[in-house]
Amino acid sequence: MARGAGKLTGIGVYRPGGLLTSTELDTRFGHEEGHIEQITGIRTRLKADPDDTFVEMAAQAADKALAHAGVLAEDLDCVLFSSASSVGRASCRAAGLTHRLGAGRAGGFDLNGGCAGFSYGLTLASGLIVAQQARQVLVVAAERLSDITDPDDCATVMIFGDAAGAAVVSAAEHPGIGPAVWGTHGPGEPWMTSAPPKPGAAQPYMHMDGTRVVRWFGSHMPQVAREALDAAGLTWDDIGAFVPHQCNGRLIDAMVRRLRPPEHVAIARSIVTDGNTSSASIPLALESLLASATVRPGDKALLLGFGAGLTWCAQVVELP
Repeated sequence: MARGAGKLTGIGVYRPGGLLTSTELDTRFGHEEGHIEQITGIRTRLKADPDDTFVEMAAQAADKALAHAGVLAEDLDCVLFSSASSVGRASCRAAGLTHRLGAGRAGGFDLNGGCAGFSYGLTLASGLIVAQQARQVLVVAAERLSDITDPDDCATVMIFGDAAGAAVVSAAEHPGIGPAVWGTHGPGEPWMTSAPPKPGAAQPYMHMDGTRVVRWFGSHMPQVAREALDAAGLTWDDIGAFVPHQCNGRLIDAMVRRLRPPEHVAIARSIVTDGNTSSASIPLALESLLASATVRPGDKALLLGFGAGLTWCAQVVELP
């Protein structure tokens, strides 16, 4: 196999049909109408149905990404399955996905990089291609955060949603995925973790110290974004879109104010209608930008994933 580089050739998403509106949550928690949307930037968040299993959600997104790329499932060499909410399962979900897709010859494994999982997956996929271990890699992120969110905890239920996103990374002569700027901050692990099970609950729910998380990421991620531009040898003038993890609308606004990208740079804001879908949020945001023709194929986008762990990963990609 000739040595090459990896580039994005297809994007696909699955948005479940259920919605939880901020108006409903305002009523549930006794807030004035509009309060939760004002503090989160979220109008609606996606909610999976019981039939929306992890593998089925991932497969729906993967089918669209493969079609977009013009790649057959049987030609995949590896499948990377990212999820931060897939709990209580010992087996590898990537194996179930390869079977569902008919990608019988593909290797596969699961990864959990928190909300940065998709960005980690792109980095690994590109690395597999450069190392001549693959030519076609599928990166999928699927989340059912409603499974691990306490419906009585306003701090988490007002943020998180369910969805899946996928990307095909293919071998190319010229790289379409820039160097990763990534890292971890272990002391922040307790800020987003599992709380002890509530009486009668089947499993623990997520606990988040939102104030500490927002402050830490707000003070550190703008510099990570700048470093990713430098690593790619680019400036904001070369960038068509900034796609941060869709965590919280106010945090995205704060980062944009600090980074001050030029007016031509589109800012991804799919959080308004999707909510925070953890590792699925960046592919959902990319798909929204492409579907609305806000960006064009070939434009460069700065991706910035960050989340529980704490973890982060930023890179510049060329859009398919």
